[in-house]
Amino acid sequence: MKTYFRLEIISRDRIGMALDILKNLYENDINIHSLEVFPNKMYMKIETLQEERKLNIIEKIANIEGVIKTQEVELLSYEKNERRLIAIIDAVQDGILAVNQNEKIELFNNYCEKIFHIKKEEIVGKNIKELLTPEDPVVTLLRTGKDYNNIEMFRQNSTNNFHYITSGRSVKDDKGKTITAVASIKDINEAIEMSNAITPKEDLTFKDIIGNSSAIMETKKICVSVAKNNSTILLRGESGTGKELFARAIHKLSSRANKKFLAINCAALPDNLIESELFGYTKGSFTGASGNGKDGLFKAANEGTLFLDEIGELSLTLQAKLLRVLQEGTIRKIGSNIEEKIDVRIIAATNRNLEDMIKKKTFRDDLYYRLNVIPIYIPSLKERLEDIPMLVNFFIKILNKQMDKNVKGADMSFIEELVKFDWPGNVRELRNVVERAMNLCQGYLLKKENLIMDFQKNTDCEQKQENSSFNFKLKDVVESAEKKALISAMQNCKSCRKAAKALGVSHTTIINKLNKYGINFHSLF
Repeated sequence: MKTYFRLEIISRDRIGMALDILKNLYENDINIHSLEVFPNKMYMKIETLQEERKLNIIEKIANIEGVIKTQEVELLSYEKNERRLIAIIDAVQDGILAVNQNEKIELFNNYCEKIFHIKKEEIVGKNIKELLTPEDPVVTLLRTGKDYNNIEMFRQNSTNNFHYITSGRSVKDDKGKTITAVASIKDINEAIEMSNAITPKEDLTFKDIIGNSSAIMETKKICVSVAKNNSTILLRGESGTGKELFARAIHKLSSRANKKFLAINCAALPDNLIESELFGYTKGSFTGASGNGKDGLFKAANEGTLFLDEIGELSLTLQAKLLRVLQEGTIRKIGSNIEEKIDVRIIAATNRNLEDMIKKKTFRDDLYYRLNVIPIYIPSLKERLEDIPMLVNFFIKILNKQMDKNVKGADMSFIEELVKFDWPGNVRELRNVVERAMNLCQGYLLKKENLIMDFQKNTDCEQKQENSSFNFKLKDVVESAEKKALISAMQNCKSCRKAAKALGVSHTTIINKLNKYGINFHSLF
């Protein structure tokens, strides 16, 4: 291994000074490794010489006209800066990876060694494709010059898994050509821990669930308390109430937060496609099947959470297969006889009356009991009208960015009209109404005249229901009115005893009537 000594030469600032010094070294057959030239000062790095010869060279340089001082130094200026920079890069708790225009790795810090399980001595100078795939963002950055932020990556080889978040910046020459790509890399688990250390976990998981009404706060409280175990959860509530948001929040609060959360809408696909999506299939198991087969969502979500939205839309055949998964913890791909063990937490959701479906034999009661371990009711928007102003402001903030608008808020007339509405589409419908109003708004506040809502539709619907009663037999009319009064009393009073007192009947009568009309007590709250 070569060794070096370094000289600092202080001189007067005159033309030809550097040339005279270099000429002297050349004539004495001295090999200069590196050189820095500044006004009145030069630094040079020279291969180590015998002591006598070294002193002789120093003396000859000192005798050159204009040289004021010659002395040995420990490092050249660029070496100090380089080593200082490397120390800083190795000290930061992020991976720093730099790749030059020839796709060679130039920089690979200590944190990168930990992420990729390889020493920098083994990888620096090698082609980046020996470490990452051609589709990796930093490789694409080198080709396109387009910076990127916070992309989650998952890679694996025969021995290791790499799961990290990366951001990248390009270094360009004076003509705008990318000459180096620099990527910062953060282990996904450490990124999550850091985020949780800064923001309380409950705040982080519920940041997209807007509202502080008593109804929504009670639901959030229940979610926090049940999230940490692995029990199956059934989310109940009308369409558009945000059941998937709650499912994601529960996952983020659970011990599975660092694993995958996958979701499927059981109403969006026909039976055969849902089955292949959930369970996967083997090579050639049916016409059109991929030549390599496919892993289903159950296997993909192993150790994580699978959200089954609109669970009431599953056929009885698929209900039976799902029941087996819940009972045995195993799946079988389409076209296979092999049972595979899985560990997946199920969160299901529905806006259907499953109890009524059980009576009609369209939903299995044994599956219902497996799913309904922890039922959570998501309140409708009309049950938390006090959250409307907060929701409107939240949607305005989001839509301003999407629509390049600068709406500051909504005036009281706008909010008052929203509170009057019945909201059959719940929060999803409210967002659409706000977006529609923002398209019409020319100022800084949403106003009543910006609203396009079918208020008449609500009125006509109620009138139609009342008028259609006269087509019923008297018994049907009485039962319809009784059921309506019962539901209204239960929703307002929140308990059987209080509802009984309000209606002037006994507590037992209320319970009998609920059973008679197939009204689920918990689905009302």
